[in-house]
Amino acid sequence: MKTKKEIEILMVEDVPADVVMVNHELRKGGLNFRSKRVDSPEAFLNQLQHDPPDLILSDHGLPSFDGFTALAIARDQCPQVPFIFVTGALDEQMIIDAFKGGATDYVLKSRLTRVVPAVQQALQGSGSRVVKTQKERALAESEERFRTLVDGVKDYAIFMLDAVGCVTSWNAGAQNIHGYGAKEILGQNFKALYLREDIDRGLPELALRTASEDGRFEEAGWRVRKRGEKFQANVVITVLRDEQDRLRGFAHVTRDVTARNQAEEALRKSEALKTAILETALDAILSIDKNGLVQEWNPAAHRILGYHRNEALGRPMEELIIPPALREVYKDGLTNYLMTGVGSLLGRPVELTLRRADGSEFQAELAIARASNDETSHCTALIRDITERKRAEKMIWELNSTLERRVLEHAAALQVTNHELEAFTYSVPHDLQAALRHLVTHLELLQREEEPRLSCSSKEHLHAVASGARQLSHLIDALLAFSLMGRSEMRQQRVPLATLVAEARRDLSPDIEGRNIAWEIHELPEVDGDPVMLRQVIVNLLSNALKYTRPRENPKIEIGAFESPEETIVFIRDNGVGFDSKYSDQLFGVFTRLHPPGEFEGAGIGLANVRRIVHRHAGRVWAEGMVDGGATFYFSLPKLLKTRP
Repeated sequence: MKTKKEIEILMVEDVPADVVMVNHELRKGGLNFRSKRVDSPEAFLNQLQHDPPDLILSDHGLPSFDGFTALAIARDQCPQVPFIFVTGALDEQMIIDAFKGGATDYVLKSRLTRVVPAVQQALQGSGSRVVKTQKERALAESEERFRTLVDGVKDYAIFMLDAVGCVTSWNAGAQNIHGYGAKEILGQNFKALYLREDIDRGLPELALRTASEDGRFEEAGWRVRKRGEKFQANVVITVLRDEQDRLRGFAHVTRDVTARNQAEEALRKSEALKTAILETALDAILSIDKNGLVQEWNPAAHRILGYHRNEALGRPMEELIIPPALREVYKDGLTNYLMTGVGSLLGRPVELTLRRADGSEFQAELAIARASNDETSHCTALIRDITERKRAEKMIWELNSTLERRVLEHAAALQVTNHELEAFTYSVPHDLQAALRHLVTHLELLQREEEPRLSCSSKEHLHAVASGARQLSHLIDALLAFSLMGRSEMRQQRVPLATLVAEARRDLSPDIEGRNIAWEIHELPEVDGDPVMLRQVIVNLLSNALKYTRPRENPKIEIGAFESPEETIVFIRDNGVGFDSKYSDQLFGVFTRLHPPGEFEGAGIGLANVRRIVHRHAGRVWAEGMVDGGATFYFSLPKLLKTRP
């Protein structure tokens, strides 16, 4: 109803006299009103649209305008305005149809005394209907806004349940989180969102019961998506009741908190790890804010620097640990580092002197790194007490200096000894050879002059002495060659092994001539080394093979080589008498022989000479064999030549 006192009445009537009668009766009843008459649908509709009345009084039957048509138009245009039929006659069916159509009341023209009470009652009801209509419209608009808001939410599953837990609404967030489309889930019981074991335990029913009793139910637990995937959820169920406190249903809100819980768990683990590191670290760990004030101080900092944590927090770092002489440098460096990330003292590990709580100073390694974000900037400092390390380094330096001095002294003494030994090893064979030549010369003279007059026994003794002298001469010659090989200077160059083998065979032709030897010589590479020395190696090894294959009817000698990334390995294999492999390490010693002197000739110097030459080439030498099964001798030469003295 409008706020003005005068009631506006619109009359649908084709008889002006009837309008006068009705107005007269209304004024008699004390109503303050103003009336307007229309008698066509166009005029009636125009009035409703441009100046809606407070009350409509309508005749039932107009020549060009039916009362029920007027009622339908009124209910469509202004449903809150009371509509009273004032007519000459209405049968029972028409009265029923009138009320069904929305009429407020009816008054017969033959009983106009009822018009005032009917109008008053209609106007009173109109106020209630207007208020109710406004509330219903506001509620509908609010529900529409809420529905629009809910449907647009995708991070929360928001849906309604009826009193027994069946789904009655389903927003986009519910589909996003649970995986069901609205058509799949509407009408289904919400227990479909629970794990099977939780359904068996009756948890869905318990949730609704708790919400009914307490008004609200909330839990964090497991839910399941359409395809069976489990996820962690935060669930809130709120009970919905009508004005009579009767249960209408439930509002159900679910949030997927799996990622959040995982992040929180990762953060908890990270914080626990950080705490464990701080608590167990052997080095002092400090955190400094942008003003240089200490924000963190671990147990090792207390042990190393002497301050308890509560003594250090909030104080400037330079005041605690930086010696007075370095404080200005530290403060300037820290300020520059926090601003630019560059500093001479900061941003890299440095060794310096720091100060403890008791004023004592010690050698430390300090490393400061910056951690920054949009809101704050701070540094983490790691301090290590290196006093013992410095003491150990000093001791090691002193020991190394002493050791180096002693090594130099011993090296000098050894060099002198080596020179004396070399001179001795050269002079002894040389002097022995001279004396032995003198002895052999006189033995030969004695044989020529006196042998005809000697007895058979004396002749044998004389021959034995001469043979021994000649054998000793050969031995001294070999020893002298061995000595000279160690003293001779190496001439390094590229050497074709095939050429060395051919030359060695020519040198040994007297030993080869007349023997049916099967030679198997493979393709041989070039190597780095001294050609004279390497030729001597080949000669000695081939001489060895020729000597020890002499008892064989079908002697065979094989020469070959193979390579690795670092070295070339040469081998000489024969089918001679061989040797016991357990004595292979003794083969290359001076004067070492594994066969009786009478069985095979030789001085026991050849293989020793082979080893000396190969070692001077920074190579290796070894042998494989078995008794009466032949032997193979190997030597290696590095591809990048590194000679030995």
